[in-house]
Amino acid sequence: MLRQRRVPFLGEIMDALYTSLPILSIINFLSITVSLYITSKPYIDQYLPWLNIGLFFLILFLVSIIFMFIVYKFIIPSLWAFRGEQMSGQNGKLDEILKEIKELKNSIER
Repeated sequence: MLRQRRVPFLGEIMDALYTSLPILSIINFLSITVSLYITSKPYIDQYLPWLNIGLFFLILFLVSIIFMFIVYKFIIPSLWAFRGEQMSGQNGKLDEILKEIKELKNSIER
């Protein structure tokens, strides 16, 4: 129908961009957090005068660790289970192909 074109550098740029996004997200998160702390500092001082920027970042770090644990423990296994169901639900085509590959491998090894 529509022919695809291979643009030599476009795939490399997209791959590098998507690979670097987690690092860029961390930098973005830190800059937004500093802005949040600075703009909310007058309100923080009213109710939590002992909360300095170091403790603020420590609290955010601990909350992030808790979220990462929840994602690792519950969300990732659920996603993989769902993806496995989706892959095997394609009329068993992938399972058939894997079975053929194993049979070919076994016949070659004999």
